[in-house]
Amino acid sequence: MDEQIGALMTQIEGLNAEVKNGEVYQSLGRRLGELMDGIHRRRRTEVELPDDEDGIDEILANLKGQLQANDPVNLPFRKMRQLIQHLGSPDPLIRYQGVNFTIYDALQQNALSSEQLLFIFNQLTQPEDLFAHALEPANAAVFGRSGRINLLAVLLHFVGENGQVAAKIDWHQLVILATTAVCLETDTRGFINHQGWAHTFAALTDLLVVLAASERLDRADKLFLMVSLIERLRRLKTPLIYGENDRMAAYFIDLANRHTLYEQTLVMVLQQWRKAVALHRRPDTIAGWNRFFNRKRLLDSFRLHKDLPQSLEDYLNSTIDFLG
Repeated sequence: MDEQIGALMTQIEGLNAEVKNGEVYQSLGRRLGELMDGIHRRRRTEVELPDDEDGIDEILANLKGQLQANDPVNLPFRKMRQLIQHLGSPDPLIRYQGVNFTIYDALQQNALSSEQLLFIFNQLTQPEDLFAHALEPANAAVFGRSGRINLLAVLLHFVGENGQVAAKIDWHQLVILATTAVCLETDTRGFINHQGWAHTFAALTDLLVVLAASERLDRADKLFLMVSLIERLRRLKTPLIYGENDRMAAYFIDLANRHTLYEQTLVMVLQQWRKAVALHRRPDTIAGWNRFFNRKRLLDSFRLHKDLPQSLEDYLNSTIDFLG
């Protein structure tokens, strides 16, 4: 694994422990933000994409045939690994309509054994693939990152809380991996011509939604993940314009309605964000204006919800930005 990413994961784990020990609360956003700001970005390097002529079509056809016959999936692990690798294909017919949809169908039909589910989980959570080229400018590796995160969210949804598979998952490590992905990701592209959806921040939000619903995580972990997403959103230099803010708002509001701890924390970090905005009332760069409108779109998405907790509604009613 990349040395810098490994060091970041260690720092995230240490901060997570401080939160759980009650040593950090009000400064959590600042501390997570410092970790993000300290990430050293790199020049673009060549992305090694999967070879779509390596027999993947045959594997998909075989798997679809088994599912259509309502048979349990009978596929060697090496071919399952090949399937997961093709989540990084720039061809949406293979990546999205092929691998993603077919594995989804297998999960829906309960056609995968516990061993197969664990194998897929382990393949999806390999840091080398989950964070591939995330330190570099926007590149084709985004499909692999987003595809793995998206399928991981789906897999966890179907695995549920109980059973042999859930018992063997390292849920704490999953929190560290998810937070690391949020800290590293900066590619905000949605739909890309001829290559389909990247939509990484939609996938990240979907993963956090599933983790927020898990009874295997404590409140400190869920709060940790929530704040990490807000701090990453604060720092994005490019626009989120493909519905990501709507998903994020729904995620934040759902958490805030579950417990006052989430509600108070959400309002607190939004207030901290507002203070930072007030220091730079009129941006003079594209990145600055993108950050301004990303925040505006999020707040507008909040306002569309009728189930806002009272403190969040009060905050939104008191917030007026004279920047447009």
